[in-house]
Amino acid sequence: MCVTISGFIRPVFTSGKGETMDKPSALIVEDDRDISALFRHVLDLAGYRTEIALHGQVAVEYLAQNTPDIVLLDLGLPGVSGTEILTIIRADERLRKIPVVVITAHPHLAETLPVAPQLVLIKPVNIEQMSKLIQRICPTEQSMESLPWDVLTGVYNRSFFIARLGYALERAKQLHQSKFAVLYLDLEQPARMNFLFGKEYNKRVLTESAKLLKLILRPSDTIARLEGDVFVVLIEDVKNHETPILITSRVQNRIRKYLAKAESELQVRANAGVVLCGEEYTSVDEVLRDAKEALALAKSDRRKMLQALRSKPISTTTQISSSPIPR
Repeated sequence: MCVTISGFIRPVFTSGKGETMDKPSALIVEDDRDISALFRHVLDLAGYRTEIALHGQVAVEYLAQNTPDIVLLDLGLPGVSGTEILTIIRADERLRKIPVVVITAHPHLAETLPVAPQLVLIKPVNIEQMSKLIQRICPTEQSMESLPWDVLTGVYNRSFFIARLGYALERAKQLHQSKFAVLYLDLEQPARMNFLFGKEYNKRVLTESAKLLKLILRPSDTIARLEGDVFVVLIEDVKNHETPILITSRVQNRIRKYLAKAESELQVRANAGVVLCGEEYTSVDEVLRDAKEALALAKSDRRKMLQALRSKPISTTTQISSSPIPR
């Protein structure tokens, strides 16, 4: 449950019995709702009770009455700047020991700060890196497995992806013209690989594929391991359906070349489907359903997929397929 008061969003955490849960608190001072929601999800998973101030003056008023365990601070804020808030924190005996992580898109502003924060992160922020650094600066009892990345591959996990997809869908509904795409990649590692090479081989394929995806895709694209051998990618701010098609083709080709080089004696498919989405979708489940259907069509008949692609408008499902890879 969240209570919003004059630009301040306060989540109230309760136990199953309705009692307030005792968690360390984090204050996020950020005027961009999408970014603050993303940071909140990371901190929630890390074991924090998160509170958000969307306006500089609201943050100042909150800090006058509360002492959070950590503060994430944007510098470009309405009302009172992040620089002023940092100065206030460091000048107050009660607040001065609070770890402050400054997050800004303007490195030159960070270099001219009159007082030093605990850490400076430059936008776009690497969420995985931010999570690890926050745990190092102000650790909680939360286990690493509950944090937003997949332990094996290092990309985001299903929980984080679903949350981020929800933000993208909500943004599309608010902005109306906003489009995003979901790429569904299935490596289809057959059972005989485990039989021939053991589970460690499959783990290596997943790990190396994840590293390759990070190199291929933009920092702003959200890469996650959905389950087993399936990866998903959220591509935001899509202007036309050609963009996700090109990205999907590039991903498939690079993954195909990697798999072909890895084991020359096996036949392995790397199939991908991609769906372009907007405000016409009512839920995250609908998006994932269509992405999975795009993958199924891509596997069954590439020619039919291309015909469907050419005949449908921008808001409909498109697919890309791969042929068997010589192994």
